[in-house]
Amino acid sequence: MIYAPVMGFADTERNRAAVHEAGHALIAASRGLAVAVIELHINDGEGGMRLRETPSELDRIWVLYGGPFAEKVVFRKLASVAISPELDELLLAHRLCRQIGINDTVGIRDQVEAYLRDQQVRLELVAARLLETGTVEGAELDELLREELKLSLT
Repeated sequence: MIYAPVMGFADTERNRAAVHEAGHALIAASRGLAVAVIELHINDGEGGMRLRETPSELDRIWVLYGGPFAEKVVFRKLASVAISPELDELLLAHRLCRQIGINDTVGIRDQVEAYLRDQQVRLELVAARLLETGTVEGAELDELLREELKLSLT
């Protein structure tokens, strides 16, 4: 089944959470990581994404950047809410880069943002499905990404 993406998401907390988690999932898939599930919690507007295996530190950095930069691509800005340092994914990714000796964090961030910008239709497709159902299993994510790809070739 093909789910039409919602173009032009309103900038609400729930929509941001869906786009954020979809961004993590798209970057994970682009890195060859198997996504187990993406979830959007009904009560608190938060979400989560789980992988089937533990990623390398480099893959973890890419995936961490995926959420915030997905928001930037769709909503044209990073989240403006205050985030504690221990939960700030941008700060955590930056720290991980330093720990493993990567000095060019801007290069990775630019690549993540460029990829998500290039894949914005897929990003919105996954976010729309997540908003609709609250949960996208890994197999469904794979199907959504394949279906959208077929659509873009016609």
